[in-house]
Amino acid sequence: MSDGMPSEEELAEQVKGKTLQVYWFMLRHPRPMSAREIQRGTELSSPSLSLHHLEKLKHYGLVDKNVHGEYEVTRDVRVGILRLFVGRGRAMVPKYLFYATFYTSLTAALSTMLYLFGNWYSTVLMLLLASVCIVLWYEALTIWREQPFPERE
Repeated sequence: MSDGMPSEEELAEQVKGKTLQVYWFMLRHPRPMSAREIQRGTELSSPSLSLHHLEKLKHYGLVDKNVHGEYEVTRDVRVGILRLFVGRGRAMVPKYLFYATFYTSLTAALSTMLYLFGNWYSTVLMLLLASVCIVLWYEALTIWREQPFPERE
């Protein structure tokens, strides 16, 4: 523990379950919010339960309460499943999404090589790239489904 703040390993031990869901919701909505707004957004049973998790996060130095009684994220720490996401606010997406998009674009662009040259080298290359794309898209979607609190429509 340096300068009174818990390390990422300590936070990973402490910030899980409903507390992680509250933190995820606050990362996805980066504005000051009341305990009631957070309770409604995370579908917790009561504002006091929301306050309990907010106070835990405040104790770990991840959120703070302003003079209006609203909470906001003060420290963006990616613990647990959050390590697999990049971005801020609603633009938080799985890291694998960028790799999947890149390799899918590369495969589409190189598919012309198969058409132009049509030899076995280009066929093997296309099969290899297609398998990489499938694995990356699978990983990106799997991580997206495992996010701490899926967004409601």
